[in-house]
Amino acid sequence: MFSIFFSVLCSWFAFFLPCYATYKTLSQRPTIEADVQKWCMYWSVVGAFVGFEHVAGWLVSWLPFYWEIKTVFLLFLSLPQIQGSTFVYNSYMQPFFAKNEREIDAGIVSIQSNVLSFVQSRLYALWELLWSVLSKTPVSQGNINGVQQTQPAAPGISLDSAMGLFKTYGPSLLNSLKPAATPNGSAPTPPSFTPTTSSSSVSTMSAQSGTPLNEGPHPPFPEPVHMS
Repeated sequence: MFSIFFSVLCSWFAFFLPCYATYKTLSQRPTIEADVQKWCMYWSVVGAFVGFEHVAGWLVSWLPFYWEIKTVFLLFLSLPQIQGSTFVYNSYMQPFFAKNEREIDAGIVSIQSNVLSFVQSRLYALWELLWSVLSKTPVSQGNINGVQQTQPAAPGISLDSAMGLFKTYGPSLLNSLKPAATPNGSAPTPPSFTPTTSSSSVSTMSAQSGTPLNEGPHPPFPEPVHMS
């Protein structure tokens, strides 16, 4: 509850009123240079404070009386009777920027170029991935990482090496495919699948027909003789 109250109080005195006062100053013709300079100093100090709060707010927001201290500080910066922003700018910000201006400019340029290169590489990798999905072609790991890398070609097998392998292992492979020969040199005879009748089945058949096993053929029946 208290945090909401102090947040509204900060927004009104530290942002809304200075924003409208800046508009009034810039809309005057001719503009008063002292007022423009005052509000430029104010927004510089407030911008630095808001940036610091966004970066380190998670670290300091749990401190006791954080919202109360923040409200008092922003009122110190924004109230025209105190003009704390002018004091902070002239005492701390302006000397610090003037001393480290060259390093800050170089750091800004370096950060911008690095961020631009990173964004370009990520966009190129995303385009390569989308194109590979649409064209159904594989994407190399170098393109996924945003850097084009040349993949070494796989070593191929030449004709001479293939012929050498065949001469070395070809005869043994062909010999292993030939059928095995018998000891006298003739080809093996496939086994006969003619069914044979066992002795038990023969004796059973003879007993059923009433014919002895060792009996030879019967003598021919005598032909009748006609007497004249």
